[in-house]
Amino acid sequence: MIPMQAHGGFAGGGGADGAGGELAARKRPQASLDAPSGPQGAPLPCVAYLYDGTAEGLFSAIFDAYVFHEDPEDFFCDGSYQPRLGQSSRVIATDEEKALRVRRGLVRVGGSKVFRAALHASLSDDPQAGAAVYRFVRYVMDDLGKRPSSARPSVMGQLAHPCVAPVASLERQVLNEAHRMKQFLRFRQKEGGLWVAVCNPNANVIPLVMDHFSGRFNTQPFAIYDEVHRVVGISQDGRWRLSRASAEAELADCAAEELMAQAWCVYYDSASIDVRYHPELRRQFMPMRLWGNITEMSRPRAHAIGEAAMSGLPNAAALIDG
Repeated sequence: MIPMQAHGGFAGGGGADGAGGELAARKRPQASLDAPSGPQGAPLPCVAYLYDGTAEGLFSAIFDAYVFHEDPEDFFCDGSYQPRLGQSSRVIATDEEKALRVRRGLVRVGGSKVFRAALHASLSDDPQAGAAVYRFVRYVMDDLGKRPSSARPSVMGQLAHPCVAPVASLERQVLNEAHRMKQFLRFRQKEGGLWVAVCNPNANVIPLVMDHFSGRFNTQPFAIYDEVHRVVGISQDGRWRLSRASAEAELADCAAEELMAQAWCVYYDSASIDVRYHPELRRQFMPMRLWGNITEMSRPRAHAIGEAAMSGLPNAAALIDG
């Protein structure tokens, strides 16, 4: 599963208590991560690594690249693999200990900021994210790792480097999406006192926002369901965990939920300034792909406003009054 500190996995990667370019020279990998030695069979010259889509799975695959002395061309989730002509594949099993050893190596050579950049980039939905993180780790361990610590440049300051730039860009996109989730998640109270929010982010950011909401809900139980990645974050008594979910559970709203939703919508309408209505700016800061799970935007009137604005009608703002 995705990294958590209090429940195993990567410490400091979003836990309940805290939280590309080509290689300059594509040479045969060396065991810079203290990989176990011994005969592993002939290295595959043109290979793609398939993993389970989690951060731990990707870091396990990177570790195994050192074990097998291979230089994989691609990293894919199992269900999204499209082989190139003549390309073979290797399925990598997730091993938390291997992933933690990669983490320790990155922190030792580049510091915790370097590890966090790789971790955040691994949560991206970009199909090239796995390969970008692999090249980034290879650069840090095989190039910078051979230099004295006093001679190592700041890794994340090398934004023009072909192995650093893609990871920095992916990290920025993922953190921006996590920020949107903190702004636009809307919780509904279910029978039994559980608060539930549903979201559809374009990156696997639930591990990055659970600390934020856990600190605000305190001991109040809540759950955040990511309907795109089928991940649910569950918090109880101030501690949280992640789980896989095939579908959203059908839980009935409590008796007062509809009244509270209407009250929130009334507040939203009363706080708006009609003469400053700017649909293009709103879509920039509040993407329409998120509207279906935002209480004040999922009402029929809000959809009518959005559709009128998208069609370029000059009187779209008049819908606000009606």
